[in-house]
Amino acid sequence: MAADPAPFVALYTDFGNDDPWVGELKASLWSVQPQFKILDMTHAIPAHDVTSGAFELFRGSRHLPPWTINIGVVDPGVGGPRRPIMVITENGYFIGPDNGLFSYIYLHDEVHKVLHLTSSHYFRQPVSATFHARDVFAPIAGWLSKGIDSAKLGDEIEDFVRLPVPVDKMVGESLVKGEVRVVDRFGNLVTNIRQATLDELSQKSGKTKFRALVAGHEMPFVQEGGYSQDHQLFALINSSGLVEIACFSKPASEVLGVGKGKDVGVMVE
Repeated sequence: MAADPAPFVALYTDFGNDDPWVGELKASLWSVQPQFKILDMTHAIPAHDVTSGAFELFRGSRHLPPWTINIGVVDPGVGGPRRPIMVITENGYFIGPDNGLFSYIYLHDEVHKVLHLTSSHYFRQPVSATFHARDVFAPIAGWLSKGIDSAKLGDEIEDFVRLPVPVDKMVGESLVKGEVRVVDRFGNLVTNIRQATLDELSQKSGKTKFRALVAGHEMPFVQEGGYSQDHQLFALINSSGLVEIACFSKPASEVLGVGKGKDVGVMVE
């Protein structure tokens, strides 16, 4: 990575905002790279929920500046045998624990290589057994942004941890199946069904209009107008390129009585 006078680092953690951990993480970043522009993507991932963290990392990183350094910390095994790693993709870097947190990245991004971070002279000393975000991940991000060759930070590995995360899939030539992965603060149901999969559905079926199926309810798939719709319930492609179920001025989760993990289908009309 070439040194950037104003590099971006994006943070995704389960730290919350009641403790000093986010502040300490940022202080560690700035201690190595004072020019960092820090993006607080979320610190509200459910505690220890690696699968949810993996999804938030995936959807949050879709539209960041090229070569943003993403730090993901949902790390219930910190201090144990799990490895600190860095994933290098076509468009950016992902630093965090080797516990499956980057599973969606492995599935959907073009991964160039994965490094086990072993060069401890780049770590903050002494390294706490309970705070690798501050003492390992943040300093590595800082030195990387200063132009240190990634090959000097660790050894390439191929046996990194992949979780069996829920993914969208084609069923025949008329249906895509997925599930609700997040209920956002407005009660909208964010699914794991991607725009790319719907494009594939259109190519196979020769059709471009869809309907969504959730909890026995069938609803239109709108192309225009965003959340301002005449329909009570509707589906659309959200800003992350994912299918979302929404309800005008009401929480779709309450109207439908469903939440995370609920099956969702999109079918051609």
